[in-house]
Amino acid sequence: MLLMDFKEAFPSVAKGSLVNLMKVRQMGRDCIQQTESFLSERMVEMIIEGNAMERHPVEAGVPQGSAVSPILFAIYISGLIKWVEENVSETQGLSICDDLGWVVTGSDVNHVVSILERCAAMIIHWGSRQGLQFNTAKTEAAPFTRRRGHRKHLRPKLTPKIRVRNGSIRFNAQATRWLGVSMDAHLTFKVRHNQCMKEARAAEARLQTLTKTYGVVPESVSALQVACVQAVAQYGSELWWDPRDVGRRDDLQLLLNQQARSILGALPETPRGALMKESGITPAPVT
Repeated sequence: MLLMDFKEAFPSVAKGSLVNLMKVRQMGRDCIQQTESFLSERMVEMIIEGNAMERHPVEAGVPQGSAVSPILFAIYISGLIKWVEENVSETQGLSICDDLGWVVTGSDVNHVVSILERCAAMIIHWGSRQGLQFNTAKTEAAPFTRRRGHRKHLRPKLTPKIRVRNGSIRFNAQATRWLGVSMDAHLTFKVRHNQCMKEARAAEARLQTLTKTYGVVPESVSALQVACVQAVAQYGSELWWDPRDVGRRDDLQLLLNQQARSILGALPETPRGALMKESGITPAPVT
């Protein structure tokens, strides 16, 4: 899998090209007019120590921070994946805003590398026509396999690196982090699970100190525990959670026990059933 990232994605969007593309896609007159209005008569101004500088018009790009901008950027690059897949039939593309992933499967690593190199060349060529550049420093190559001893198997013998423009990309030896989720070569997500538990325990410890200091009532502590700790512990759990994995289930249950004790101010010897019931915390699922 080859992971690529656009360089200065939103500022590089050309208004005229975006509007023309929306017309080709027949996206509706009102939608197109609203987009034109949204991107028209935009100005930029710097204020330094309370002194406003001269305003300058902004002729290109979509605003950072706007909820509409990711949608407009997705429209702007909507033809990329289809174009690459048609020209490099062995690859499949994934796109999340300005993050791109290109998947190639095969039993011969050198063949996979050659396909990814062709794919990268096509992407860069397409981007240059649209005024878009890619951040080579953030480009990564992640190997995934069902075989054990994957590092030896997946290390290309003839082509140890993937050529991307004037540089080269090595396969990651460790877990690859993409969209906030760490993926190991066997997609066990063990690294991701351990990271979630570590971050959640740290968040719970900080929250426990805060609530004890200010004497927060149990109902509010419970809401804070769910929002600040469980959200961290379960981020991306749709990918890595398996209730049949006793080790992961026990890790989560230990965290839930600590949360319940923090909510109630209970002693460590308090039975788990009573902790879960009185705190309102849902136990870790077993099926």
